[in-house]
Amino acid sequence: MRLQATEDDVYRLMDLRERYDILVALISVAEGICLYLLYQKQSWDRIYICSALAVVFCLFIRQIIRMSQKIMEAQYCYLELDEDSLAVCQPEKNGHYESCRIFYDEIDKIVEGVRRGIPEFYVVLIERQEELESFILLDEEEQKRRIFCVRSFGFDREKFIQFYRTFCWNVPGRVRIIGTKHQTVWSMRKPNVSFCLGVALALGYVLPKIMEVMELF
Repeated sequence: MRLQATEDDVYRLMDLRERYDILVALISVAEGICLYLLYQKQSWDRIYICSALAVVFCLFIRQIIRMSQKIMEAQYCYLELDEDSLAVCQPEKNGHYESCRIFYDEIDKIVEGVRRGIPEFYVVLIERQEELESFILLDEEEQKRRIFCVRSFGFDREKFIQFYRTFCWNVPGRVRIIGTKHQTVWSMRKPNVSFCLGVALALGYVLPKIMEVMELF
């Protein structure tokens, strides 16, 4: 069993990045107009709009950078199960990649991640004196650690859950599996950062207006 981004997945990411590029261009034009109007006459409304557009512009630029990284990473990242081992290649921080080949008979336990709405699980290797065949790499350098976190980078959630359950089925019966039957935490919704930011921007505009109205009474 193997999970890997297809060409269609990569093209979908590229199309999404192009949409963000267009939005950034539109926001840049709007910001330029607002700055010009602000230069002509200063007011709270114009200062607020300029500030809000600047925040949104930065968020979209951040999203474009992340999207570009995903496009590059999608060409190399995969999850694979064969008869006796798990193989993973996935992005790490700062443009690095981590990978592993873990043999089922060298696994001590499997632990589901508990971050809300983020499918992931940890594979813990057994502890023994002789050297293990399993290995964990950061780029090309072997790591002396027993725990590897398998993340659902860009994969369909249902396919990742199916992969996880197949993996759990393949490992020996002595391996402890710590988690829930239906991966309850993975199915929860992640906190909506965009919504919270939108509410904060709205309150930043509305509250001063309310204060102005209250001062009239």
